[in-house]
Amino acid sequence: MAASTANYALVFSRRRLLIGIGFLILSTVAVIAIKFYDSYARQQMDADYIAFSSEIVRAQHDGDSLRQSTLNLLDHPEALHQRQILQALWVINSRQVTIEQYLLRSSLTEEDLGHIMVEFSHLDTLLRKAQNIADNALEQPEQVPSLLDLTEDIDNSLAYIYSELHALMIRGATEQQHIMSVMTKIIMALGTLVLVVIFGLLVAIEKILGQQNELEHLSITDELTGLENRRAAMNRAKHILTLARRSDEPVSLAIIDIDHFKRINDQYGHPFGDKVLKQVALQLKQSARDSDILARIGGEEFCLLMPNTDSRGANELCERLLRGSRSMIITHREDTIPLTVSIGLTTTHHQDDYDFDTLYAQADEALYRAKAGGRDQVESYMPSTRG
Repeated sequence: MAASTANYALVFSRRRLLIGIGFLILSTVAVIAIKFYDSYARQQMDADYIAFSSEIVRAQHDGDSLRQSTLNLLDHPEALHQRQILQALWVINSRQVTIEQYLLRSSLTEEDLGHIMVEFSHLDTLLRKAQNIADNALEQPEQVPSLLDLTEDIDNSLAYIYSELHALMIRGATEQQHIMSVMTKIIMALGTLVLVVIFGLLVAIEKILGQQNELEHLSITDELTGLENRRAAMNRAKHILTLARRSDEPVSLAIIDIDHFKRINDQYGHPFGDKVLKQVALQLKQSARDSDILARIGGEEFCLLMPNTDSRGANELCERLLRGSRSMIITHREDTIPLTVSIGLTTTHHQDDYDFDTLYAQADEALYRAKAGGRDQVESYMPSTRG
């Protein structure tokens, strides 16, 4: 009996030893898996995807700003427009330096970054050329057309760089998600002893998925106002205009610009200017219809695409937008600040009009006349002015 008990105790001790060894092995596998994930994640991207993607989204408007400033200088060679170009070049260069420093601090490989850094070098060259021309634009106006060509090259270079960075981040997040999925299956097999590890991994997976969703949201949303951004509006407009052309339905486009917005920024500061932009965006959203596409396309400029809307209906809606902007109550401390907007409006009249760039150019021409005519009004594009 004693011998049987001793044998049982010996077997039990051996089982406990085996369980302990098994637990140690399973725990070691879990720790290795976690360490591998942490190392892999740091190798792909050392900083938060959302913070970096926000910088990229903001930078996507820089090329448009530079091009518009150059066009303004070409039409009106004034010191103000020269300063706007120099400011736009400074912003692009400053943001480029920030992004380059971020990439150099990361653990991304030369294979991942080589072509991007080459393009950055090319962009540096373009910016220096543009800077030289812009510095002497008023003394040598004949150089301004070549500056306009340079802005096109700069915009293309920026588009390529940010497209590649966006793809790089998406790839990193996707690969992390795949690795996490495989690791989750392995760790779940460890059983009850590694439940804490499993919980941590699930939280990490949820964060990655959340970051991916936020990244997708940022790529189509204006960060300040929450409206769609220019890229998202153009993509949706292309689809709507294609369908409208087939059914020969009218589509109208309005460009809405806040009057004297620079004066508001200069007098009350940019943070208050951002507050005004948010309030205007909210007012426009409340006045627009559910079927309309409302987007902020840069600075204090918004666009409203109105499907299946003729010129009469579009004009009525724009007049409602004007009344809504006039009724806004905007205060700064004890000051009540009056606010108005100017609107350029166009409607498709020919098959060639079913193109966003065409409609935008027409509406922009009408907006210019609204500004020149005293602001706080709607001006419609007249097809008879086609040249």
